[in-house]
Amino acid sequence: MHALVIGGGVAGPATAVALRSIGAQVTICEARPAQDKDAGLWVMLAPNGLAALEVLGLKDAVLRESLAGAAGPSGFAPIRRAGLYRVLREAAVAAGARILHDRKLVAADTFADGVVARFAEGPALSGDLLVGCDGIHSRTRTLIDPDAPRTRYVPLLNLGGFASGVDAPGEPAQLQFVPSPKGFFGYTVSGSREVWWFANLPWGAEPTRAELAAMDRAALTARLLDTFASAPSFVRDVIRATWTDLYALATHDLPTVPVWSRDRLVLLGDAAHATTPTSGQGSSMALEDAVVLAQCLRDLPWSQAPARYEELRRTRVESVVALGARASAAKLRSGIPDNSLDWVLDHRIDWSSRV
Repeated sequence: MHALVIGGGVAGPATAVALRSIGAQVTICEARPAQDKDAGLWVMLAPNGLAALEVLGLKDAVLRESLAGAAGPSGFAPIRRAGLYRVLREAAVAAGARILHDRKLVAADTFADGVVARFAEGPALSGDLLVGCDGIHSRTRTLIDPDAPRTRYVPLLNLGGFASGVDAPGEPAQLQFVPSPKGFFGYTVSGSREVWWFANLPWGAEPTRAELAAMDRAALTARLLDTFASAPSFVRDVIRATWTDLYALATHDLPTVPVWSRDRLVLLGDAAHATTPTSGQGSSMALEDAVVLAQCLRDLPWSQAPARYEELRRTRVESVVALGARASAAKLRSGIPDNSLDWVLDHRIDWSSRV
């Protein structure tokens, strides 16, 4: 079996590693150029995501790249997106997958014996299966179902960055929350006074791309300092000491995607079930998906595997999306998100069992 994996973020390389473990040939098709460095800021990998990485044999490598070199007291591991992408892509290549850059998917033709993917640039590629790991704005999703739902705007603006030399309370790699009347601040620290932070600001109307691009560093810093004027002083110290670029992102999710697969096309990760960053589960859900899809393809004929994969995953991931929506609503009320997450965090996939 030759799988064409569309997308080279978290979901794509993880899927490649999982599929290589069952003997599939894999080509990852990434729209961005090889030299692109815009990999976002950082994520918290949850215990269930780390458990999925353990199935893939990658947990230790990812933890070495994380903020504290280990999971924090609550079992979460903060890691820069760029570092996570690098570890996963290197693992995919080491496992025998091929990565092609500048391959933006535009169309896919399916046949009884395979699929042909066509790109904005470069030659078409043929395979037995196409796995859409191409994120919340997935092209694969619309190829599977032209009537697929559009993303839903959640009225929060996301910002974040990295700061050094600031004394912020908390244990290394433990996520801390600071709600305030005008916004929500979260952060984690290393043992060397490095602070990784994010902020959520209520934002009524969805900003356009032009409006987001016009929010320069000075304006965003001023807005953040005003938002957290009544917060503990270290929050403003962190904002002032931030040495990375500041940019704002609108928040979106996908409550449900009715159709996950068609013929030889199947969705995975945010392409099928995007949740808000507030859930803390976007990357972990994608990692779980990768393991379960590979398990289904290992144990079932390819014609049955996508349906079984969806059956095993849909209820869980849609519940996580709903959890993220509730947590985002709590932030709009200056509240703390629900901490009753055992049903999410304790989930483990038994790779040795048959599906």
